[in-house]
Amino acid sequence: MERDAALRLDAEWTKVRGGRPGASPRRRERMLTDLIAALAPHATDDLSLTARLSLRYGDLARHHFDIGRRSDALAAVDAAVRHCAEPARHDDEHARWYARALINQAVYLAEPLSDEMGLPRYAFRPRGEQPSAEHRLAGLAAVEATHRAIAVWERLDQGDPRNQEGLAQAYAFLGDRLEELGRPVDAAEWAVRAERAFHTAWAPPVPAERAHAAVLEHLGDQLTRRLRRCPFEGGLTQLHKRELLPERLVPLAVLAGRIEGVAKDAIAEGLALGGSEVRRILRARSWRAVWRFDVRADEGAYTPMAYPWRGTDAVTDWSAAEVAADLTDAFLHSPDRPADGTGWRFALWWEEEGHLDGARFRMTFTPSPDPS
Repeated sequence: MERDAALRLDAEWTKVRGGRPGASPRRRERMLTDLIAALAPHATDDLSLTARLSLRYGDLARHHFDIGRRSDALAAVDAAVRHCAEPARHDDEHARWYARALINQAVYLAEPLSDEMGLPRYAFRPRGEQPSAEHRLAGLAAVEATHRAIAVWERLDQGDPRNQEGLAQAYAFLGDRLEELGRPVDAAEWAVRAERAFHTAWAPPVPAERAHAAVLEHLGDQLTRRLRRCPFEGGLTQLHKRELLPERLVPLAVLAGRIEGVAKDAIAEGLALGGSEVRRILRARSWRAVWRFDVRADEGAYTPMAYPWRGTDAVTDWSAAEVAADLTDAFLHSPDRPADGTGWRFALWWEEEGHLDGARFRMTFTPSPDPS
């Protein structure tokens, strides 16, 4: 009877989990805590109940994470992963639960590596700010958990669309985790793998859905952003050699090489293109240069200057260094140049103004101390 009572409690929770109104966060937490306590004694020798107990620990972890209790979420999701490992060996549905629990564990582990907008805080390694040792270890553990989830999805029947889609999602999550650790080349690789896997999962006769288009658009935007952060040699060239640079993004790689200052013949060689094709792309495609000059106040804070010293323009066949040289020369010879005793700095970005560590070109002028 106690087992039946636990299952009735689980059915009641399922209705609340499905969105039944009237359940406050406190009541939801109490229901989950009671449900886990009711299920636990009956799950020791029943794989199905053990897997269900794992699912409820996962629900509790999500509850804790949503209200800002990351440490409690990590403890709960660890229990979810632990309880589902054995059932996952015997049942495909339980294996899917296990893989999703691993993905959630990775998300909770990596949470400190993203900002309030969900963007990576430390994407500009090695030049930019670095995570603490604790957060870096958590990020590495998140990568490992995501690899484990991928291994689970890969051993399932890939003729099942649920497994195809789960694998594609795991690839996308791995790209996110790697970007958070400042590894744009690896992150771009897994975005490409995810994009291809989603196309396979959603190929006809699967009906096209608006949600699918939104996912692919998001992945495409992520991939473009990551490729803009990749070095040309050893980054974009290696992705191309491994057939992980989509054909539609080869012109972006050409622009990236030119912005970096790579010789046109070297761009052609690195991307297996003809020299005339590289020149045609550079004539036909411009890149968006975004710049900002900041003036340093006496107390040390920097204030952005007004147009034209903060602006944007389309640039054709110039490197970032060439654009920066032109802008700083104009600035130094303009009446807007600060007095000799005033510090200033300059940054130039590709596409959009952002973190200084992500600038394509940076310089800072610090006045010498007064010799008197």
